[in-house]
Amino acid sequence: MGRRQTMQEKYKIQMKAYRKKKMKVDNTPFLPASEKVYVMNTLDPTDKIKAEVLKTKEKDHRLTITSLACPKCGEPMSWDSKWEAFTCLKHEKKAIFEIVKEE
Repeated sequence: MGRRQTMQEKYKIQMKAYRKKKMKVDNTPFLPASEKVYVMNTLDPTDKIKAEVLKTKEKDHRLTITSLACPKCGEPMSWDSKWEAFTCLKHEKKAIFEIVKEE
């Protein structure tokens, strides 16, 4: 059986959990207000390509993009949170497209 925690120790544990939660980065692909999404090929980052949004989902009263059409082949691409980009597996090499801001 363990010993009782003091109020100071409880507070430290709570603050540690709070800081850990606050430092977590959210890389969810939200749909811009203009509803125009531009992507950039990570292998050739010279030009922006307009992408077609296929499916959206509502999260925290905002629309998130769940799938985009691949600019090369037109197949649906899925979001990969590890790469923080949309990936298309229909090519010989995995095509990775990052969302860029419209300017």
